Parts: sequence; structure tokens; C-alpha cells
Amino acid sequence: MIEKAKDITLNVLPLELFCEHLYYYEGPCRFGSGDALRPGYDEIAFAERAKKFVSDIKAHVPEGINVMEPVLFRRTDDWEEPEEQWVAMEAAVNAADVVVPMAGAGVQDLAFKFAQRFKKTMCYCPSSGAFNVPDVPSAIAARNVDYACYSEYRWEDFVLRLVALRAKKVIARTKYLCVTRFDGTQSVSRPDSFTSLDHITQRFGTRFHFANIHEFFDCMEEATPEGNHTTPGRKTLNVDEGDLKRANEICDELIGGAESVGMSRELMLPSVVAYVVTRKFMDRFDCNAFSIPCPDACSTRRLNEGKFTMCLTHALNAEAGIPSSCEYDLPAALSEQALIAVSGMSPYMGNTCPIPVLDGRFKQVFGATKEKLEELAKDPENIDRLWMTQHSVAHRCHPDPSAQAPYRIAPFAYDQKFGATLRYDFSRDKGQCITLCKFSPDGSKMFIGKAEIVDSSGKDKENCTQLVFYRFKDSLAAHRAQCKVGIHIALVYGDYTKELGALAEALDVEPLFVE
Repeated sequence: MIEKAKDITLNVLPLELFCEHLYYYEGPCRFGSGDALRPGYDEIAFAERAKKFVSDIKAHVPEGINVMEPVLFRRTDDWEEPEEQWVAMEAAVNAADVVVPMAGAGVQDLAFKFAQRFKKTMCYCPSSGAFNVPDVPSAIAARNVDYACYSEYRWEDFVLRLVALRAKKVIARTKYLCVTRFDGTQSVSRPDSFTSLDHITQRFGTRFHFANIHEFFDCMEEATPEGNHTTPGRKTLNVDEGDLKRANEICDELIGGAESVGMSRELMLPSVVAYVVTRKFMDRFDCNAFSIPCPDACSTRRLNEGKFTMCLTHALNAEAGIPSSCEYDLPAALSEQALIAVSGMSPYMGNTCPIPVLDGRFKQVFGATKEKLEELAKDPENIDRLWMTQHSVAHRCHPDPSAQAPYRIAPFAYDQKFGATLRYDFSRDKGQCITLCKFSPDGSKMFIGKAEIVDSSGKDKENCTQLVFYRFKDSLAAHRAQCKVGIHIALVYGDYTKELGALAEALDVEPLFVE
């Protein structure tokens, strides 16, 4: 089963903490007058407060957040802590991702003991009660434990915190399908991939499943009685009649919706079959992220032999909200997942770099024509601020993941015209804000950028020439930060820098903010 980010829910558990006064008295920690000091009054007052506490949480949580039925810990001013109450809440606590406690006199020690016992992330909300709220977060932070307690006194900050914690859960539930040839850590073209996959698993919870590249490619053909060369006599994931029917349907749907098609259907179909095989492998091994090394695969000549590339697979995965990265760039795929989790948008990734000015002109870059660069140079706002992202994995859903924008189909291979790619005109979205994200190779840093789309190039071309141009306010700062994370940076439309910053805090990752 492919568990997409949108399918992952953050379970939030309201924790009602109640201290009942059994006797009439007043003093340094008991205030009131008249009936407010009488036995039984606490029960009435608490019931109203608890009802509002839960209803306020439900009224503010965004999509993807599930507010569970609250649990109650009740004590009296005899200060007893019945063990049966702790035990009774264990099942609910185990199912929760975040606990939102009530605050108040006579219960803050309970909140602290709860955190120590269950080691769950906690977050006070505006309806928790402002009284004494900073004490539990500070007590937990001082002990340098692996669970956290936050306190938010504005609803917008509380919501932001939950969005980030849900994204953290998505990262932890990410499982890659890694199709490899030489090395399970990096491709020959991507030394800036994760330095250690085990470290990433230990740090974030992210997991990795590996498939042999030749076994994978063999599965693009129907099985023979003898089985694959790589797995003779074994049951395999080779395409069957149903898979090929689906591939043909997808192929026809893509062709039918395109503004133009610059290749034959015959040479387009193998790339669609590669996508179907990818999804079949991902479904079989419960993976929800994908990467394959392009150069390592290319040099086998299997792509040339089969007349396909993986570009279309990456594009269709991105449309569906599945992180999918070129060149075995595993940090890029995880960055796509982070963007999907906080935004719900469909990502794009590729070679990302500034376009410097040399001798009064923009330096020539792959995929951009001289005429286009001369045109861009006419705008003084672009000078020393212009950047680009370039790859052949654009798709139909950049501005809106629920709608398809105009597109064309073009081949990757110049000469033989194979390897289907989708081409999108990013210039339709001039002035749009984009958010960029990339984890560093050791997972300790996160590039978080905000830029403005300026123009596009490559919709009418072939190969890996699809370009989106955008500009940062501070290009040099962006470059310095990029040198800490690598060449491929993922992006989505919209400003999600606050959400990514909160995610970086939740993951204990250093944010590298650039605009």
C-alpha cells in the first residue's frame, strides 16, 4: 500500500487535569469567596472549563488533525495519584501523537509526571489556561530528554505547531523504494546524497527498501515460464495483462489531454510502463517515496534498449503527492515529502543554481537560449538575483494539485525520440511565490527559501531543458546556504517558510532561511 502524506493523520489527545478541594478553606493557593470555596463547586466549574477547552481545540485544528476523546486525571487536595488512573489512560496515550494538557493550580506537577511517564510530545494551547504554563516546558527542556513540551498562547501558533508535528510524523512514516545499481547510499552523479541512511533512520524514522535495478527493469516485460534472468524460477512483479492495459489507458489519457505531442505513441508507452512498474513495486513493499540513479542506469544501456526514461514516473508521482527524485537524490525526495506534508502541493525538483552576470550578460546555462537570457537581463530586478531550477520532471499540477494545467509531451532523447516528459509553461505563473526546501547530506540542516517566479523556458523543447526562473532578494545568501545542502532543491507554489521553520525545530534541524 502506498501511504501518501495526505493520508497521514496527527492524533491530538486533550488531557483534562482536575484538582478537587474537599474542604472549605482559603489561603495562599486557594482563592475565592462564598460558594466558590464550598465542596462540589470545583466539579461544576471544571466541567464547563473542560467542555470549552476541548471545543476550542476542535474549532481550530486544520485538516489532517484528529482530536481524540479527552482523558481525565482527577485528584483531590489530599494529593493522591491513583495508579489505576494512569493505567486507564495508557491505550489512549499510546494512540496519540501530541497531548494538549490543561493548566492550573494543583495540577502542573501532574502534567510534568505525565510527560515523564509517557514520554509524549505535549503542547499547551490558548485554552489550556495561561496560569503556570511556562513551567512544564522549561522543566522538560532542562532535562535534555528526547520528548518536548511546547506552549502557544496564540491559536495561529498552536495550529502551526500541529502542522509541523504532523509533517514530522509524515517524515517518520516515509519509506523509500530505492532502485540501485552500484551503491545504496549515492549515485555516481550525486555525492551530495545522504551520508548514512542508517543515520537518517535513527534521526527521523525514515526507512529504505532496496530493489536491484536489473530485476526492476526485467519486470517491465511480461513474465516467462522461466522467470527473470535475475530471479529464475521465482514469482516476480513482472507486468501482467492488467498492468499493460492500465499503462495503455494512462498513455492515451496523457496524449488526449496534451496541447501537442512531440513523439510517437509507440516510443511513449515504455516510459508509462516504467511508471506502472514503479507503482507496483511501491505498493508491494509499502513504500511512499521513490528514487533511482539516472547515470548508473543509463550506462547499462537498458534505457536505450527499452526506449524509456524515468522522467515521466517522477512527474506522475509528484502529481499524486508522492516524493520522487532524479539521480538517486534521497535528500531531495525527503525535502519533497516535507513540502507535501506542510503544503499539500505537488513538488518540482531539479538542478538549482544562480545565473551570474559576466561581462554585462547572464552566463549561458544549459537549457536556456541566448535570446531568453538577453530578455531576462533587460529587467534590472533580475541582475544578481536570478536563479533557475532545471530538470525534465515538470507536471500538470504545479499551481493546483487538484487541477491539470495545459501541457505538452516531448521526448527526452534528441536522436531516437524516446523517454516521455511532460512540459509545463512556468511563465503562466509570473509573480507567484514559491517555497524551496532541501535537507543537507547529514540531515542536520534544512534549506528554506522563498522566491518569486520570473519566467520559464523549455516547454517547446526536448531533453532535460525544462527551466523555471525565479529570483531571491539575497542571491549570495541563497548560494552560501545551498552549498551546505546540494544541487537539487525541491519547490512548491506558495509561502510555507513558517511551516518549514516549525518542522525544522520539531526535527531538531538547523534552518537555513533565505529570501
